Amino acid sequence: MNALVPLIMVLLAAFVAVRYLIFRQEERVARCLTLAERDFNNLISGGMDHGGRKGRVEERREWNKMAELPVIQINTDGYRSVAHDLVAANEKELGGKGTSMGKAAITAFLLRELYQGEVENAQLKIFAEMRSGGSLPYVAPGIDKLVGLEKLNPATGFPPYSGVEPWLLRRVVRKWNFPREILMVRTDPSGERSYRSPMDALAQLLQQNL
Repeated sequence: MNALVPLIMVLLAAFVAVRYLIFRQEERVARCLTLAERDFNNLISGGMDHGGRKGRVEERREWNKMAELPVIQINTDGYRSVAHDLVAANEKELGGKGTSMGKAAITAFLLRELYQGEVENAQLKIFAEMRSGGSLPYVAPGIDKLVGLEKLNPATGFPPYSGVEPWLLRRVVRKWNFPREILMVRTDPSGERSYRSPMDALAQLLQQNL
């Protein structure tokens, strides 16, 4: 009996050590997912806030009315009025929102795959987008660590076993209740605000139902 006590203590210590190491890995994965979700929130808040853009458009319209006479400006592009400059500003802003929504869309796809533990699918998506577009697509902070982006070979893709282990990812999603940081509040052109649940927010973008 006395001989078993040291063995039990060693086994117990080993068990505690393994659990601690797994917990530290879980923390790392959870931090990466949280960072990616917050980045996603930032993208969609800028890309879908029609109310703020509408207010700025109204303001620019008032500026144009304030000009008693059409103001002509000469520059390298030729003749431009105040109205031309205001329209250009609006179009530039809309273009920025389109870029944000493009980033949000691919982030939604990658997050959905990672929530399901499909690390390889996320890697394949990134590689396919890079091959078709000629450059690396937007990969949100946190997701880059989960997929092992630093190991991506532009010619051959991701090597086997790069990125976080699928079992660990699924464990964290289940245990830590992900998605949990995504908060999508959509404001339509009329000013009405509506809430989307985390998974619904991803689905809306994936279905392009904006």
